[in-house]
Amino acid sequence: MNWYLVWIVGFLILLFAVSVKSAKTVKTAADYAMADFKLGFFPICGSIIATVTGSAALIGGAGKGFEMGISYLVTASYVLFTVVGMLVLGPVIRKLRLYTVPELFARRFGKLAALIPALIIGFLYMTPTFGMQLVGMSSILSSITDLSFLWGIVLGFTVVVAFTLIGGMPSVAWTDAIQTVVILGGVVLTLVVGVAHVGGPGVVAAATPERLLSFGSIGFTELLNWFLIFGPFYLVWQTTWQRITAARSTKVGISAVTIGFVISGLVGLLAIFIGIAAVQMFPAGTDPDVVYTSFITQIFPGSIGGLLMVSLLAALLTGATSFLLSGAINISKDIYEGWINPKAGDAQILKISRLSVAFMAVLGLVIALWVTDIIVIYQIALSFTASALVAPALAAMFWERATKAGVITSTIGALVASLAWRLAGTPFGIHEIAPGLAVSAVLLVAVSLATRHSDDETVTAYFHAFRRGRITDSEAPDTDTAPTPSAPIDAGRTTDDALPR
Repeated sequence: MNWYLVWIVGFLILLFAVSVKSAKTVKTAADYAMADFKLGFFPICGSIIATVTGSAALIGGAGKGFEMGISYLVTASYVLFTVVGMLVLGPVIRKLRLYTVPELFARRFGKLAALIPALIIGFLYMTPTFGMQLVGMSSILSSITDLSFLWGIVLGFTVVVAFTLIGGMPSVAWTDAIQTVVILGGVVLTLVVGVAHVGGPGVVAAATPERLLSFGSIGFTELLNWFLIFGPFYLVWQTTWQRITAARSTKVGISAVTIGFVISGLVGLLAIFIGIAAVQMFPAGTDPDVVYTSFITQIFPGSIGGLLMVSLLAALLTGATSFLLSGAINISKDIYEGWINPKAGDAQILKISRLSVAFMAVLGLVIALWVTDIIVIYQIALSFTASALVAPALAAMFWERATKAGVITSTIGALVASLAWRLAGTPFGIHEIAPGLAVSAVLLVAVSLATRHSDDETVTAYFHAFRRGRITDSEAPDTDTAPTPSAPIDAGRTTDDALPR
């Protein structure tokens, strides 16, 4: 009996049942995109853990643990940035009821300033990230079944699109939460049994090369690069913003997100330790990307290994559904409603949201099938997103003097600087995200000081306006009662509109 196949089929049946049940709650566009702002702690926290703990955290984390040891722990900077960022900005994001990051740009600087961020997040980041998850799922399916790599991608594509189309955010959040249980159980069991299999903690500590147990194994520049790659980006990670907005209260949203990221960081740490334990089993030079799966197949029989492989498949599946839905919201809200049909009704937006899911999925499928080095594309997308969006987003929150011209110049300049730095071969060994962030900040300040506010700007710093109680009441009440779905998209303008431009 192919236990791998049994576990996978059983798992998919369970998720489909949850999706179908969740779909019954979807009546409006707000239901589909934000679960009608009623999500509780468990689905939000579970969704965060399952989405963050994707292929990069498990397969990549174990591989880097095998290569770099605990030095790779510096990537946990995303936990620090997210926890601090959401404790500070979470209440403001919730108050403004932001569906997307570009929506913040549109409200503060006008819809033209939001167009480039919407294109960056929807197409440069979310689409290749979705494609990367399809490649990961296909790799697992083709290694444990007779499916070819091509049909593995097609099957993964079909499953993910079905989940997302059926129930939107309610389906994604609740299936994510269920998958989180599988992921956490799988990682813990793999580490405990794996360490025992190679001789126990004492043997692992004694036999592991010293360089893998010390942060000094890599230089300061590389540590800085990893810190910047996995840190600032999460301040503008749209998935986090959406989960806070979709929560039934500010307290629930922020606590679920922060605890979810802390647990995700711990899961990443366990994956690194799995990679270190695997040093006792595999020779130097082993492909890091196969360390995690090979570790499972060698130490567990199929009846148990199948469940653990499902945990890995669950991590990829949940990431794919979240990225697909998030990118689709960029298309339906920021592009369609923002530019093509600002007067669209709720039924039309719901229809476009589902069509956007299908459109994004097809683009991701094309990337998965024809792009040979999708990981490089993902790294570029992550870096460019952080470089272009972090400084303008912080300016919208904290700096009233920032102007539309400054933000647009900053966004474009950051993209150009990051690309030029990468094409130049990353001089001095510094990752392109560093010059991108620096150029973005300098251009934003310089151009803003040299220009005046445009007529379509809302001249305010949302964080300070929130602290002074000057944001109009667009927040969902901190109760189980959801806000009115028809609240206007520009809710959140403040009395600062009257300030001189």
